[in-house]
Amino acid sequence: MSRHRRSRAFTLVELLVVIAIIGVLVALLLPAIQAAREAARRNNCQNNIRQAGLALLTYHDAHGKFPPAVQFPAGKGGMNAPESGVKHLANWAISVLPQMEQGALYRMFTLTAPISDPVNREARGATLAAMLCPSDAYNLTSKFAGRNAAEGDNWARGNYGANAGLAFMQLNGMGSQGPAGAGPDSDGWRDARIRGVMGLNVAVAIKDITDGTSQTILLGELRAGLTESDRRGAWALGGPGASSLWAFGSDNALGPNDCRDGSDTLTNCARAEADAGGADRLKAECMPCDSIDSGNIQAGVRSSHPGGAMLCFVDGSVHFVSDYVDKGTSWAVDPTQYHVWQRLIASGDDQVLGDTQF
Repeated sequence: MSRHRRSRAFTLVELLVVIAIIGVLVALLLPAIQAAREAARRNNCQNNIRQAGLALLTYHDAHGKFPPAVQFPAGKGGMNAPESGVKHLANWAISVLPQMEQGALYRMFTLTAPISDPVNREARGATLAAMLCPSDAYNLTSKFAGRNAAEGDNWARGNYGANAGLAFMQLNGMGSQGPAGAGPDSDGWRDARIRGVMGLNVAVAIKDITDGTSQTILLGELRAGLTESDRRGAWALGGPGASSLWAFGSDNALGPNDCRDGSDTLTNCARAEADAGGADRLKAECMPCDSIDSGNIQAGVRSSHPGGAMLCFVDGSVHFVSDYVDKGTSWAVDPTQYHVWQRLIASGDDQVLGDTQF
């Protein structure tokens, strides 16, 4: 007699149970996968900012000091430079291109002309992988188009900014909450308790950093603008938020990833807000911008990493510094009252820090 075997199929209930189990497993694994990916991105970001720091140190060895964070024609520049027709010259990132094995790109720039000049359009639009933090979701989505014809367009993004210090980027005098430190003769730059490492048309040598190279920030992370009207992260463009950090331990920019209104005070913030979908959208991204449009004077450390940001110190070391680093609630020019964050920014406050404090 022949026997017929009958295979038993899954019932609908069993199939639904299997799908539910798979869904639970995926839900459990997804955070771990995302965390692993962010860890890889964070390591890449750490390596990139370290390489930029080493390029600056190599530049220092060759020239005896660091390059300026921002350059304008002598005696000009500052907070309202674009409106007055004063155009940016080479910034720190362009200056160190040869040290970053980007000699060919460096030679593409016509440095006798402003970087905003059409002759430099192709060069300033070059995307540099070494200047990008992979955690930033916006650094490849759009290029900065410039606020007006004087600035030009086609500015590629980056994620690392030079430490200019605790002062605002104004030529001299007092800002609303503190001193200005844009030029080499400004109050905010001549005072070592306030200045950082690279300023406007000026920079220090390592011998001038009396706090010690392991306790002074050289570079910090910054984030790319969400839209083409937002100048933040334009690596070849000098100025706050684009490629340098100003007054980022004072006023409203106290500490990494400060999400308070006015913590970035940049030209054309109102347009940046509108193009991003409103001020609430920027604030939700922890990218607030002062819509009063009071000029380019301030920008702080910002990152897409949960809980903190990468900083490269003058000794070449890289540290992940928490958003909750000791930073206080206000700032005044009194180094004995500085908190950890202000001490890391100022290159000559002469206040000692231990490694465990950051």
